[in-house]
Amino acid sequence: MDTNTISPSVNTSPRFKGEILNKIYRVWLLRTFLPVLLLEIAVFSFILYYLGKAIFFQRIIENAMNVFFQNPPQILSFFLWAFVDAKIATKMLVIAVVIALALVIRQITQGILRYILVRQNYFAKIGQK
Repeated sequence: MDTNTISPSVNTSPRFKGEILNKIYRVWLLRTFLPVLLLEIAVFSFILYYLGKAIFFQRIIENAMNVFFQNPPQILSFFLWAFVDAKIATKMLVIAVVIALALVIRQITQGILRYILVRQNYFAKIGQK
């Protein structure tokens, strides 16, 4: 008899399964999710700091507002030409910010989705089908 496997005849209550699932979720949150999220936020902040040193955001916002209030359809053209006319280092920093922001948003939405699935006991429902 193999003692490493659980017999299919053992019945566990849904409450007990939910408690185990919540504990597993907490361990996943603390060991996997939070360190990666904090690292991504740190990288994002680091890139934003150097982007802030490379460009003067206040002037860009003022110019963008002037364009937006004078001719709203030209706002996309304004940002496109501001990007095209920027130095190569600034372009690389802007691209890095966009990528880092996408990764942070992905990580946060992934965590929220997993939390919702755990709260609804979704994974236990899959095993029953």
